[in-house]
Amino acid sequence: MVGCIWLSIFRERLAIHGVMIPIMSILHSIAGVICVRLFASIESWGTLLSSGQSLFGSIFLLPLFYFAGAKIFRRRIGDVFDVFTMCTVTTLLFARIACIFSGCCYGMLLPGSESVRWPTRELELVFYIILLIVLYRKNRSVSHKGEIWPIYMISYGVFRFVVEWMREEKAILGFFHYGHIWAILSVVIGFSVYFEVKKRRNSHR
Repeated sequence: MVGCIWLSIFRERLAIHGVMIPIMSILHSIAGVICVRLFASIESWGTLLSSGQSLFGSIFLLPLFYFAGAKIFRRRIGDVFDVFTMCTVTTLLFARIACIFSGCCYGMLLPGSESVRWPTRELELVFYIILLIVLYRKNRSVSHKGEIWPIYMISYGVFRFVVEWMREEKAILGFFHYGHIWAILSVVIGFSVYFEVKKRRNSHR
C-alpha cells in the first residue's frame, strides 16, 4: 500500500497508468521477498525456503529486477532506480517493524547486562525514516537524478557496518560478520555508481 503511494507521487516521472500502480507495487514486493530469501540461501548455502532472509538481497539482487523492468517497459534506468528506491527503503522499514514483533534480529546483550540488548532494530527504523526524508527531497530535485540508489547503497552500507558490531551474528573472519563484508561491498559499489552518474551528467553539460 505504501509502495502504491510512492508510485502515485512519482507516476509522471515513470509515465505509468494508474491501473498499473497496484500491480507494480505487488510485483515489487514479490521480487523483494525473492531477493532477500535468495541472498540468504546463497549466504548460508541453504534452500530458498529454509534460509531465512537477508536484507542485503535488496541491495545486490533487486537491481537486476529494476534493470530488466526498465528495459522491458522502455523507461530510463535512472528514473526506475530513483523511484523504486523509495519503495525499497519503505519495505525494509516495515520489515524491521516485523522483526520487533516476531522477536528476531535483536542486538547483543549490553556489556554487564543479562537482559538489556543493543537497540539495533530501533536504530535501523530511525535510520530508514531519516533516509526516506533525505531521498525524497533529492528525488524532487532534477540535479540528483540517478543518484538515489547509490546514495542508498552507501548510506546503508556505512550504517550496517557500524550496527553489525551490535548484532548477534556469527563471526567468520576474526571479529567480522558476513554483514561487514556485504556492507563494505555495498559502499564500494555505491560510490562507483555515484561517481559514474556524476561523470556522465557532467559530460552532457
